[in-house]
Amino acid sequence: MSPTRDLFPLATALTRLTGEQVPNLIAGQPTELMEQVTPTSAELLRFWFQQDYCDTRFLNFHDGQRAAILNTIYAHEVLHPATLRDLYEAVAPDALLSGGLLGEVSRDRHRHPKYAAKMATGTGKTWVLNALLVWQYLNKVAAPTDDRFTSNFLLVAPGLVVYDRLLDSFLGKTRDGERDFETSDIPAQRDLFVPENLRPGMFGFLQSSVVAKTEIGRKVTGSGLIAITNWHL
Repeated sequence: MSPTRDLFPLATALTRLTGEQVPNLIAGQPTELMEQVTPTSAELLRFWFQQDYCDTRFLNFHDGQRAAILNTIYAHEVLHPATLRDLYEAVAPDALLSGGLLGEVSRDRHRHPKYAAKMATGTGKTWVLNALLVWQYLNKVAAPTDDRFTSNFLLVAPGLVVYDRLLDSFLGKTRDGERDFETSDIPAQRDLFVPENLRPGMFGFLQSSVVAKTEIGRKVTGSGLIAITNWHL
């Protein structure tokens, strides 16, 4: 009987590389990953996952969210692949030998850094998105010339329900016809997402840079952009 083919070889390989470091990360002990990432990323990873910080708040990332965040940061910031094929060759080269995968990942449409987190409905995908956006933006502020990071984001929802959820997440819920920023995810859960010393800059960016689909191409921002739309547009 032939062994079952791994449907997610990248996830398996990345989780093996990062997962073995998680106990030390939680305990606040030195890890190879923390030495490989930027000081800003290291500060965020400690704040998000170290037990000393987790014990001070009611809500924390669950194991699946932590794996999605860690794997993406490791893949992009540490490995820094130029293409999807490069990422496979770095962590899961054997997967390229079966099922026509090499031909697929070598296509033009995959010739850029590309990652996916497969998470079931209700498991907190938006919070993973929020954390990764915080990681990208704060690193860009700290090192403007580092091409691994950006302050420009395009969030594309599969439909109007998720589109509205993203607007609530980044602009806040509507009250009396106005969006209440304090109810948006990152400010409302500030003790989870952003260390206190980094909050003023992060919140200022969120308040000035979110653009709904009707404003894309019309609204000009100075420090970056978070454009939110649904794919039909």
